[in-house]
Amino acid sequence: MLVHKPEQVKVTFQPVGTRTVVRAGATVLEAGREAGLILVANCGGNGLCGRCRVTILDGRAETPTRAEIEVLKKEELVAGQRLACRTTLYTDTSIHVPRITMGNQQRLQLDGRHAVFTVEACVQGHVIEVTKPAQKKTVSDFDRVTHSLEKAHGTVGSWCASPSVLRAVSRWMREPGQRFKLVTRANEVIGLVDGDKQLLGVAVDIGCTKIAAYLMDIETGKQLAACGIPNPQISFGEDLISRLVYARKGLHQAQELAHCVQAGINQLIRTLLQSLPESASAGPEQMADLCVVGNTAMVHLFLGMPTEGLLVAPFLAATTSSIDIRAVEAGIDLPNDVYVHVLPAIGAFVGADHVAMILANGLHQGNHVSLGVDIGTNTEIVLSRPDQGLLLTASCPAGPAFEGGHIQHGMRAAPGAIEKITLKEGCLAVQTVGGQPPLGLCGSGIIDAVALLWQMGAINFRGHLQSGTAGVRDGDSGKQFLLVEAENTGHGRDIVISQQDISEVQLAKAAVAASIKTLLKISKTDPDEIQELVLAGAFGSYLGVGSSINIGLLPDLPNATYQQVGNAAGIGAKMALVSAASREQAGRVARLATRVELKQQEGFNRELALATRFPVRQQEKDRHA
Repeated sequence: MLVHKPEQVKVTFQPVGTRTVVRAGATVLEAGREAGLILVANCGGNGLCGRCRVTILDGRAETPTRAEIEVLKKEELVAGQRLACRTTLYTDTSIHVPRITMGNQQRLQLDGRHAVFTVEACVQGHVIEVTKPAQKKTVSDFDRVTHSLEKAHGTVGSWCASPSVLRAVSRWMREPGQRFKLVTRANEVIGLVDGDKQLLGVAVDIGCTKIAAYLMDIETGKQLAACGIPNPQISFGEDLISRLVYARKGLHQAQELAHCVQAGINQLIRTLLQSLPESASAGPEQMADLCVVGNTAMVHLFLGMPTEGLLVAPFLAATTSSIDIRAVEAGIDLPNDVYVHVLPAIGAFVGADHVAMILANGLHQGNHVSLGVDIGTNTEIVLSRPDQGLLLTASCPAGPAFEGGHIQHGMRAAPGAIEKITLKEGCLAVQTVGGQPPLGLCGSGIIDAVALLWQMGAINFRGHLQSGTAGVRDGDSGKQFLLVEAENTGHGRDIVISQQDISEVQLAKAAVAASIKTLLKISKTDPDEIQELVLAGAFGSYLGVGSSINIGLLPDLPNATYQQVGNAAGIGAKMALVSAASREQAGRVARLATRVELKQQEGFNRELALATRFPVRQQEKDRHA
């Protein structure tokens, strides 16, 4: 007897209760995307990382694949655990998504250090009083408006407007006595709003892991609201390369990735407007400008630009210039003829977000030698030497270890993630995000853990776990250090640091350390000359500076202050949104900066190899002398 298979199946995700309908044969990961959920899939859905674990509660899934059998234990498979990227659905199914798999719950860094700038936006609002047209003159509605603009504000130019704006002008000009605000950008009229309403803009920072947005009054420079969401592209891959490879598969896949970000920005704009108090409520018609920053790949994916050049040497972007595009062309749902302005980039892997970070911290115009470091999967570094007119930038692929990737019990900074570890009376004390029972380690917790292992002598200077040291034991895949026993965790399993985890941290910290050292060498800068080290981004905000210095991730700079400045890219985006001068400065930064190709520098590979080691303590030097 033939068994009829449905063309579509209903999927329910618990405990959130989200429901969706997908084609039969879709994977759980694809169903999650369709439902608007962000399921963590570090490997991009290739069945390799084992992070997209879910449990089938009700319904029938296909037989576990070889990838699932290799990643999941027998008892886990018996209990219904599966990998979301490998499990296909042919019946209506109910699925439980554990907290560690739900990317929507991660902590997002929005705030940053205050910056000083002049408020004078590229978009201006001009109040116009509507008068009756002269009986004997045949002057068009638009000419009447622009003549009033020139008379009232001394603004003279060759004005233009789109048909949709011209229609709006004519409607307003038919009602004498009305006041409206004409919105202009350069010589173009881009919209009209009620004369008493403020003009608003949104600054957006598109990161690999999050999208942060800030609602601004562009006439006063005041921030009205801020919010963020995990980047929906996470379910297509934790790292940039996975997403670029996916986009390369075809136009449909590239459009999927673009739509993810565009939909996320549209969601953020709605959330920002809805978050305003009733006394200050505003509508989308008041939106007059958007300013976007992000690394070069993120910008390319957002705008649907060709990304093939970012995947192969010599790694060329489609463009590194600033971009001005109408919001509707960028997939942003706003009325009028609002534009999106994207800050310029410096190179294929030193993007507009790094330009914004430099701008926000004034690293291009200070009076002392400084370093700026934004540590992540792709780490950007800038060395500023104003005395030499030098602004050296570089990027290094540190890998996902600092964000919990490729770590056995690594995770995002979500509730239950161990974010800080201290040593108290010989015992380890862990602090988790939200005070929840520990589920794994996020980046800052991983750095603390490795630093303490080094401090305790549990690892040697090569990073090898030392047998016979308290806490070190044999695991399924080699030596490991027990951090939290099963009875004290939120999932009933031991949380450990494995030998492989330590190796991942060594590779990641070596990439950053060797890159910094190479920039110092090129510029002939002595570490004693550096007076400030700026740590930007979410990871930099929570990173233990002492732990980072102890393991050799950051240099020990005797005369420098270490500043953790938060989301500096977001601050730079806000500056460029409300300040034409800041927008010009961003262009100057991109032109001034010299991008260093680290792999082409003599001795870089040797520095990289040496930097995998941990700094030998003086007492060990004395003991081996």
